[in-house]
Amino acid sequence: MGKDDEDSIAARYESWKQLGCAPIVDCEKHHRGFGFTKWHDNHAPTQATWRQLIRALLAYKGLPDDLELIREYQRDKWGSSTGETCVIELSGLASPSMRTPQDRTAFQSRRIERIRQEAREHRPEFILMYGTGQREEWKKIAGGEFDAHGFRWSDGTVAAIAPHPVTRGLGNDYWVNVGRLLRVRVSSLPQ
Repeated sequence: MGKDDEDSIAARYESWKQLGCAPIVDCEKHHRGFGFTKWHDNHAPTQATWRQLIRALLAYKGLPDDLELIREYQRDKWGSSTGETCVIELSGLASPSMRTPQDRTAFQSRRIERIRQEAREHRPEFILMYGTGQREEWKKIAGGEFDAHGFRWSDGTVAAIAPHPVTRGLGNDYWVNVGRLLRVRVSSLPQ
């Protein structure tokens, strides 16, 4: 939930219900379900957090991090049920910022276990978790400690942690480097 969003948790819940209450739903369909189309329109602005995560993904894939490519990826593929990315929040309750009072621990232990279970079952190439304040939760998902660079091999998947994408002082080059480092780590995984 962005700072300027005029939606509510109740509207988000109704959208989720309409999508069948699945553990993971299509990002665009979910947003459209509660009337928020801003991020999925043809000339959508790029969402600040997603922009840097998509930039890292494009770098991982060896693609340029051009803003128009980021916009297209956000609009057409980000968190799509037919795409290659799964976008999961640690807290199931939306909030415009960490400063906004919200019970972020509701359902958290169940969500952590479910994310860990799904990662073990589906074995994604990598999981990028952001927000260093949640390091203990990320360790639970990854199954243990991260190395000095914020990486861990976990059940055939590279798990990585990074600061929040809107952390001041982290430019585009930081996220391109994250993507490239992920590619190096994934390519060095034992087969």
